[in-house]
Amino acid sequence: MNRLQLLDYGRFFAAFWVILFHYTYNGILNGKITSVTETDAITAITKYGYLGVEFFFMISGYVIFFSSRNRASHQFLSSRATRLFPAYWISVIITTVFTLTISNNLPEITYKQVLINLTMLSSLFNTSFVDGVYWTLTYELIFYTSVFLALLLGLSKYLKLIFQTWPFFMLFAIYCQKDWLPLAGGYYSFFAAGAAFAIIKEDKSKLSYISLAITLLLCLNFSVNQAIQINSTKGSDYSLWIIGIIIIIFFLYFLIQNTQRVASIKLPKASLLGSLTYPIYLIHAHVGYILINHFANDENKVFIYPLIILLVGFIAYLIHSLVEKKMANFWKRFFTKHIGRPIAIIEKRVLNRNEFKG
Repeated sequence: MNRLQLLDYGRFFAAFWVILFHYTYNGILNGKITSVTETDAITAITKYGYLGVEFFFMISGYVIFFSSRNRASHQFLSSRATRLFPAYWISVIITTVFTLTISNNLPEITYKQVLINLTMLSSLFNTSFVDGVYWTLTYELIFYTSVFLALLLGLSKYLKLIFQTWPFFMLFAIYCQKDWLPLAGGYYSFFAAGAAFAIIKEDKSKLSYISLAITLLLCLNFSVNQAIQINSTKGSDYSLWIIGIIIIIFFLYFLIQNTQRVASIKLPKASLLGSLTYPIYLIHAHVGYILINHFANDENKVFIYPLIILLVGFIAYLIHSLVEKKMANFWKRFFTKHIGRPIAIIEKRVLNRNEFKG
């Protein structure tokens, strides 16, 4: 799939929105930022920035559908590892250094905790994240693992049908009150929505549109119920109407993105902005909190905040250019050798066994 430049702009905007959510609202609310107070006129908008994560999940579903087609399981897994781990590893190290050296308000971290975090499997080991934003990676890993298993089991030719029927499974799980099961609802509704848009780009069948319509209902249901819970437990005042409108805007965005005219639009620096999104997301939270607490107050925050955001963006740029881009060939060889080849052996045995049974 050719790089979709409007999608790169969208993901960069979502990352910026998440940054504003953390710096102007959530970080202050959770006591991680203590040097400044909220500005009501700003937080009335930025407090909805947490929905940028839902948009990221939609993008993930959209992109993974295309990138998983016509690929062996070992190719898919090694490519995902190459995309996820290099920037993540260096971000964990940078955040750890900031936290251990100049932080005075974030929870202390241990070296054991850092080592477990480097696996990206902290939840599996019941270990807290070095940076709270890493929780989203757990959802990404489960989604990727599910697609990988489907490919490993030789179901690649059924991937489209699997994605098309996924929303029906979620709907049934909600009806049976089993939406707590893995991949049966919640944030995975947004992954399914992204995949549904990817399918509709090429298959405009009735099943595809029904599947997409169900994902819209699932996403609205999850986000509205989540807001109701936050309002009741944390005393927030999220507007259910505004949240619903934002989710619908996400869907409209993908509808526009899918049109041939828009998909072919060339936008300046789109590829760079899209590439910076992941390292920006990984590095912005705790590093930003530390910098804000050291340098910002209510009198100077209008000047300090942009500088901190620019600094975070610069660090992200260094991670992208020096770790991801300059070392791209090294990482490709590394993950192909240590993940791709072992999985390829397993994959060959599975396929041979299936052929023998057939």
